[in-house]
Parts: sequence; C-alpha cells; structure tokens
Amino acid sequence: MHRHRTSRFRALHPGLGPSRWQRLQQRSGIVLLVMAGLITAALLYLAPRYYLSDQYSKAQQAYSDAHWADFEAVERHWKSLPILQTVRRGDEPDVRQFLASQPLVVALLDRFEGRHLWVRDGDRLVPSPDPALTQQYLGWMAHAEMAQRFEWNPPRQQDPDFGKVGTVVLLSDHWLVIKRWHPGSPEVERALAIAFGGRRPLRLGLIREADLERRDLVPQPWGAEPNLQADPQRLAANALSAAIKTNAFGEGWCICGVAFDDEQAAYRSHVRRQRWGVTGVAGFVGLALALGLWLRHRARRKAMLDADRMASMTHSLKTPLAILKFRCDSIRLGRLSPERADEELLKIGEEVDHLTTIIETGLRVIRGGGASGPRGLATPAWIAEVVEDLRPAFELEGRTLDLRLGEASGRAPLPSLRSALLTLVENALTHGEGKVTVETWRVRRRLCLQVTNEGRGLEPHQLKALGKPFQRLRTQGKEGFLREGQGLGLSLLVQVAQQEGWGLTFASGPEEGFAATLEIPAA
Repeated sequence: MHRHRTSRFRALHPGLGPSRWQRLQQRSGIVLLVMAGLITAALLYLAPRYYLSDQYSKAQQAYSDAHWADFEAVERHWKSLPILQTVRRGDEPDVRQFLASQPLVVALLDRFEGRHLWVRDGDRLVPSPDPALTQQYLGWMAHAEMAQRFEWNPPRQQDPDFGKVGTVVLLSDHWLVIKRWHPGSPEVERALAIAFGGRRPLRLGLIREADLERRDLVPQPWGAEPNLQADPQRLAANALSAAIKTNAFGEGWCICGVAFDDEQAAYRSHVRRQRWGVTGVAGFVGLALALGLWLRHRARRKAMLDADRMASMTHSLKTPLAILKFRCDSIRLGRLSPERADEELLKIGEEVDHLTTIIETGLRVIRGGGASGPRGLATPAWIAEVVEDLRPAFELEGRTLDLRLGEASGRAPLPSLRSALLTLVENALTHGEGKVTVETWRVRRRLCLQVTNEGRGLEPHQLKALGKPFQRLRTQGKEGFLREGQGLGLSLLVQVAQQEGWGLTFASGPEEGFAATLEIPAA
C-alpha cells in the first residue's frame, strides 16, 4: 500500500499558531529575507565601525589641536640656544647655568677662539677624552658650518645611532652646539619639565614614523608614569594621542604625545559606551528592517492565500447549489412521487449540512492565522457521538460503519476536529465501498484517528493528487470523473491540519482500499 503524507504532526503550544521559523519557511519569503538580511547585515556591520573610526580620528585631531602649543614648546626648547660667554675652565657659573637650562647639550665648539671642542660631564664642560668621539663631533660641526643653516641633522651615513637617538647641530655666531635626545634618559625628563614650565599637560616622546602602526613593540620601564616621556609602545598603542611628523630631530622622526592614564581610561570608557550605543542602534535598525520585511511578506502571503481560499470555496459552492436548485424545482413542480420527494428532501438536508460544514471550515481557515481556538478533550465517547451522527446515511446506503475506539483521548480544537472527522467519514461513505472503519490508538504523544474503507483503491499518482483544490480523479480512456464533487473537502482538511499542526496521511493501493490517518496531540 502506498502512503502520501500531506501534513506532518508537530506539537504546538496551546493557544499559539505555528512558530515564527515555520511561518518564515515560505520559499519566496526565505529568499527575500536572506537577501535583505545579508545586505542589511553588511551595511549595519560596517556602519558602526566607520562611525567609530571617524570619531577616533576626530578625537585625535582635537587632542592634537588642544596640545599644539605643548609640541611647539618642546621643539622650541630643542632648537633654543641661550647666550654663553667664553669658556675657560668649563665650570664657570654661567656655564653651569647654561647646562642646567639645556639638559640635552652634549658638546659645543667655540668657532673663533682656537676651535676647541668641549663635551659635557654632568654640570660642567671638559675637553673630549675620546678621540673617536671628538672626530665624529668635529665632522658634524664642519658639515653644519658648510651647510650654513641654523640647525643641521646628521644623515644616516654619518650617525651610527641614526634612528635610535635624535641629534641636532645648532649654529650661532659664536658657538656650534650638539644636542642629543636619548629616549628614556633623565636628561630628556629634565628637558621636558623645563619646556613645559612646571606643568604636566601630557606625556611626550619620539617615535619612528614606521613604528606608528606597529603592535609588537614592548613597553619599557622608563615609559610608565609618573615619567613625562613615554616609550614607543605606549605612543603607538594608546588611543588618546597625537603624532606630528617633524625633521627637527632628524629624518623619519615623529614627536608624539599621549594623555595620562586616568584620561586614557576615561576616553576608553567613553569609546565603549559609544561602541555599545552605535552597535545597539545598528542592531535595532537591523531587527526592525527584518521584522518589517517579514511582516510585509507575511501580510502579502496571507492576503493571497485568503483570496485563493475564498475563490476556491465560492467556486466549490456553485455545483452543489445548482443541484439543490434542480432538486427543489423538481419537488416544487410535482415531477416526483411522494416517496421519491421524501428521499430528495432528505438528500437536500444532507447537502445543506455538508455545505454548512464546508463554509464554516473555509471561513475558519481564512480568518485564522494559527490554531483555531482553545483545545478541548476529544474522548472516545465524543468521537463516537460525532461519527454516530452519520450512521443514518450509512443505513440508507446499506453500508456498514464499524467503530474501534481505544481508551486514549486527544486534545484539539473540537470544532475543527469535528469538521475533519466528518469530512473523512463522509468521503469514505461517498467515494469508498464496503465497510467503513473508524479506529483510534495512541503512539507516544499522538492520538491516531484512522478512517478506512474497502474498495478498488487508488494509484500512486492519484494518491498524491489528493488534498489539492479541484483535483478530481478520472479513469484513463474514459470521459467524466470517477466521483462527484469538486475536491474541496479534502483540500480544506489539509489546510486545517497544517494550520493546527496535525499529521495527515493518505494510504491506498490498487484493490487495497483507502485509509486516512489523522494525528492529534494526545491528552
């Protein structure tokens, strides 16, 4: 025997219809929502990042503008050269005062009196004790004089510490002075304190331009607070910072300032709040758009489905109404004998009841978007009472109706279940042959109601056509339909079963009869 499942059983929460995912599983709806979701997700993913990147750039620019004067003060101190009288011993008071105001000076040369080179030794000047260092410094000073510039930076070929130490040679009317910026040295700390005039507006340091984007730099102990200077790792990693490219310290150097730790913590907290805010807004917009698309799709699908159902139901009423009119005219015009007239009146009553059931079921399907109401208890006694209403019709046709009801009960909307059960039994009476059996049994959480009849059965392709509107069976090579009707009863039953979450299976085979099994939640 071949089987054809038109509706799969699924447990629904009482009072609720199908789940959102089940309602979403409409073919066109899924395609539309997936495409819209992907595009919207990409836009909403990039929008917060663009916004935060823009805010970060603005914060850096604002920080740079706010501390521009501090950067200029440091560069101005780096290039400044106070007045110094002639050096005789190297420890004169004006020499000590000069060295105290210029912590980064390492050597100087009197251009007119013997061109004697002096190097720094703490707070005094002494003759250079290292011939190699003397040769190096004198070479720098000679090139600075030849360049005839106030400031001159040694190139890579002439500076063994190029890229590690900032160096400048300052040229005045009387002196040639060499200053060197050793990152992390106490001299840099004193120079920053002098340049800031006792204030602590920010932390500052030198960093190579190529190191600004590096994240593998290691923090140095001298770069931590309370020092005024910061190491390259902190200069590159801290968010609230500003970097300015400058040639005052040599080729490839940037002077960079960062905020103190408490300011950095406040800024990071502000950025986190902004990130959560814009991400939340983006997520809300995405959910709203997705929900709007889904609701629009659902409304359009429901409108189309309702229109199709209404058209199917109204079309299915034309033929029965025409038959009713013909029978009424026959009785009214006296064409029939009294016995025949009584038989036609009985058939008219049955036809009216059948049409009422079709109309009620169709309207319930059209109006309802989910389960059709509160669930009641379908006991064996209730099922027997529903089926017994059709026993007179079986007796009139000379057919047998056999009830084999188990002890288990089900739970379902009773009006819908009554219509479904009557449809199955009426179809077995109208389109089947022999004995009709109504049987119930329980399988785990399901109560199965099966209606079977004896007859010639159906071919597999005929079985698959059941439940589709206006699908009527023909015999190959013959004109006309095998049975009367429009095929709307089973179509409405299939829609109700899918709406309620019931299982509905048809089984048949040539000369094997026909069986319809309805699965509802067990009590």
